[in-house]
Amino acid sequence: MYYYLLQGYRTCESQDSILNLAYTIGAFCMGSTSFIWGFLLDKWGLRNVRLIINGLITSGCILLSLTIKGTSYLLFPSLILICIAGVPLRLANMQIADLFPEQRSTVITLYSGAFSASASVFVFIKYGFDAGLPWEWACFLLVVLSALMLPVTLFVLPADRFGDEKAGLFTGKEKEVSSVAPCVWGTFTYIGDEFDFHRSPTLEKKANGKPISTITEKLKLEEKKEIPLKNSLLSISYMLHQYWFCWILLYTIIYVGTLHLWSARTTTDRSEDSFFSELYGILQISGLFLAPIGGIFMDWSIRRVSKRENLDPSTHMVKVLRSCFWPMFLTTLLEVVAQACKFFNHRSAIYVSIVSVTLLRAFFISIGTAYLRIRFPAEHFNRLLGIMSTFSAVASLFQFPLFLWEASSLQNVLYVNIFDSVCLAIALIHPLLLVVTPIQKYFLKEKNSS
Repeated sequence: MYYYLLQGYRTCESQDSILNLAYTIGAFCMGSTSFIWGFLLDKWGLRNVRLIINGLITSGCILLSLTIKGTSYLLFPSLILICIAGVPLRLANMQIADLFPEQRSTVITLYSGAFSASASVFVFIKYGFDAGLPWEWACFLLVVLSALMLPVTLFVLPADRFGDEKAGLFTGKEKEVSSVAPCVWGTFTYIGDEFDFHRSPTLEKKANGKPISTITEKLKLEEKKEIPLKNSLLSISYMLHQYWFCWILLYTIIYVGTLHLWSARTTTDRSEDSFFSELYGILQISGLFLAPIGGIFMDWSIRRVSKRENLDPSTHMVKVLRSCFWPMFLTTLLEVVAQACKFFNHRSAIYVSIVSVTLLRAFFISIGTAYLRIRFPAEHFNRLLGIMSTFSAVASLFQFPLFLWEASSLQNVLYVNIFDSVCLAIALIHPLLLVVTPIQKYFLKEKNSS
């Protein structure tokens, strides 16, 4: 798009700024309305929401195919339509994970990996354009691909949802785990912030004074008691996770938006500058295969904790939380590597950062989404994911001022890198606190007392 719209013109800062502004608006629209779609999925059902999403994506692709030099203003509405439907489409596809209760996180990360790898589609479009394919026909391929989603929505996927998200998923030892944390899914256990939600499988009294003698009867009673959304939304765990997700998403957007500036400081060869962007786009295909690794790791960690015997409820809660540490910590370390590379204007540093950010994109969305599936109730997932995506979209607006700050002078590049490093250090707090047992117990007690 950049080289097509600017053919015959010399590159200048104003052109870069306008296209970066379009990129920022698209990134914002990608998640700004996600919280609405989360509620609509619960109210309207899967089919109706996907039909609306299909219409938005197809309309945006049509406008993109009509975007030429004389109608370059169409770039903004086309990006807005495509990006508004981007995250909601991923959110809707997450429902398919309910078909695989014991591999929920793996399926979630597989879809998230496909979402990350989708960036490579535009690299192939660029190759077709460079080979002589007209721009209109290159983009019209997107229209055809988006239209192919319609038969799947109408004839393959259910109208509402994939069965019951909370019932009938457990047998044997896993049911005993569900008696400790009632909101369960596959090998994932919801860890509530109130001890009131966690009870040992002993005899309890019903409202009429009769004892509950089986775990099944107990689960039926507990399912009737709906946990308020604010209990999850206002918890310290969710707030920490919200910042962690917001910053890593913002950093990946900043990285893509400023990669051209960084490569321009490193080399004066325009073809090499273009190669860095193409390499980054091609490597996004690997996200389809890399993302499930994080999900498999989280599945294994939770399953290992669930099989342990003779754990009291508070210890079990902390053990499940600790099992999320390594996936989230190693994911954050990938950004540490990429950020360290940005302090050096060298080709090898760019190559290392491209690999690090590729792995980061493949892991952080999938692991961040799977954490919500583990940590919070099933009935809250769509809304929490939508709200988290919306806040992340608002945070993505900071990409443009940070881009202008970095582009203004070489001295400001250092200041931007220091600012990014400080924000990254704050994001590291979230995974590190998962292994601090006293703090995790304090979070649970604090919410219970309030």
